[in-house]
Amino acid sequence: MTTDDKRDPMEDLLQGKLARRDFLARAGALSVSLSSLGALLEACGGGSSTPSGNSTTLKFANWASAESATRDNINKALKVFESSNNATIQNIGIPFDQVLQQLTTMTNGGNPPDVMQLSGNWPYALGGAGALEPLDSYVSSDWKSDAFTNSFEVGTYKGKTYAVPFTVTPHGFWYSKDLMKQAGLDETKPPKTIDELNQMMATLRAKLPADAYPIGIDISKTEYALVGFWPWIWTFGGNPMVDDGKGNVTINWADSGTVAAFQWLQDAVNKKWTPPDQAIKAERELMANGKIAFKLDGPYLSGIFANTNPALNSKAAVNAHFGLTTTPTGPGVSSPITCADIHNLGISAQAQNKQLAWKLIQFLTTSKEVITTFLIPQGGMLPRKSYNTTGPYASAYADTIDQAFINEVIPTMRPPAYGPRYSTAASFVVSALQEIAGGANVKQRLSRLTDEVKTVYA
Repeated sequence: MTTDDKRDPMEDLLQGKLARRDFLARAGALSVSLSSLGALLEACGGGSSTPSGNSTTLKFANWASAESATRDNINKALKVFESSNNATIQNIGIPFDQVLQQLTTMTNGGNPPDVMQLSGNWPYALGGAGALEPLDSYVSSDWKSDAFTNSFEVGTYKGKTYAVPFTVTPHGFWYSKDLMKQAGLDETKPPKTIDELNQMMATLRAKLPADAYPIGIDISKTEYALVGFWPWIWTFGGNPMVDDGKGNVTINWADSGTVAAFQWLQDAVNKKWTPPDQAIKAERELMANGKIAFKLDGPYLSGIFANTNPALNSKAAVNAHFGLTTTPTGPGVSSPITCADIHNLGISAQAQNKQLAWKLIQFLTTSKEVITTFLIPQGGMLPRKSYNTTGPYASAYADTIDQAFINEVIPTMRPPAYGPRYSTAASFVVSALQEIAGGANVKQRLSRLTDEVKTVYA
């Protein structure tokens, strides 16, 4: 495949550089599903004229429909909404790592999706740019009082709520009971401090085969790699980006705690404690197949295990082979801490029928069809806290790992300094992450990173 072939066909189509026929051919070569193609072409102005304020057609952009493990379940649920509301949903599946780019392009083109699945910094990037509808007047007080810690804060920028929680998925510390036992460690006692973690990883490295690793740390050049590394930065006492709540960010990527965290990462690579070049998807597959002992990851890892390894096709099986606890504490914190990683839902500021769009969000977050066919099988915690602990769905979250997420991990989650410029800054951070993992001088590279990020916020 040539360099031109690897270009994003969606972007070329939107910029008028690619004919629809060529777009179909290029997208087909990149394995985009036909259902996604139709929805994307419609969303980009290839279909009917702009709907009126009373339109019963909604465009819903999400990555769930672009992933084989979740596509069928979300489609089934949306059919129920269509029949119950005499509405039509144009379901736009976008690969996770392309979502923000595609939403930005569609919005700038004047034809964004009405409802969109969001994650991480995206509500801030889009909300700060005026692309999202503030949802404060839609959200009921009883939902906010029945929400997990910081789950609404992750979609709030400068006092306005731009996204509501869809599924709550912070990273907890997963550990393989099998690999710990194989290395002679007590599988009932996972590490609670960085010192204990380092000691166990040294033991695991000495006892495990060369193709297995004590820990998986995502060092890919993706923004999501930073989501996974924030807990380690905070654990070592780093606080390189601090937002005052008004959009003003203090930046110092060379503070002593951050330097210690990156030095620890570099040491982990050098000691072969972590794979040197694996992204999170590959690491999940390795862990599912008994090749990684420790990993920070979300509650949906149970579902990923089931889809990857037939021997882990039930929660009982996952709980038999794996355990979960909080991030080990380090020199910078007295209590465990993790990153508030939330999948949210937002409404476009350009949506023609915002009431129907909000009705879809209510359906996606409360309906039995979505909860039982999509959210529970996906593995994340439900957006209303009580749904996970009482009532008809509580039994789905009664296992040991889910209870650890609900009672131990979620109370420790906090958001990083998200904001409209964060994603641009993150691209510099993950470049430094890769270079340091590859051997760059830690202090010097982080000093340069400070200058790079300050330029973003200047």
